Amino acid sequence: MRSVCMVLILLVNGAALACDGLVVEHAWLRQPPPGSDVAAAYFDARNDGAATLTITAVGSPDFKSAMLHATHVVDGRAVMRPQGDIELAPGAHFVAAPGGAHVMLFEPAKPPTVGDTLTLQLDCRAGEPLRVALPVLRDAPRATPP
Repeated sequence: MRSVCMVLILLVNGAALACDGLVVEHAWLRQPPPGSDVAAAYFDARNDGAATLTITAVGSPDFKSAMLHATHVVDGRAVMRPQGDIELAPGAHFVAAPGGAHVMLFEPAKPPTVGDTLTLQLDCRAGEPLRVALPVLRDAPRATPP
């Protein structure tokens, strides 16, 4: 009985440590053109925890695969390259936005359409993955005034 209680305590505590301290806001996916098998998602992330955290991977159960990309300008052309791990010190922010870092999602289970809400998963070096709602929008949401 004592072993069962310890396992339950660990499970409950583990669930509370989903990428401990990571807060994701303003997540959205741009509706891809008809027939496209790739989409782009964006989000704002910050570390509200007391320790540095590292985002090691992204994914979605609604797509076959996903990668975090960064956009760089090389010889006047925008070029996408895989983004490595994202390390966030306490209080640090990371923004994935059009024209910059973004999540590339490949081979959707069904074509995403405006009004759908999908799931974005962020995996961290420590803790359980964090899953966030990913609404499908036609255009970027307008910024909210401070």
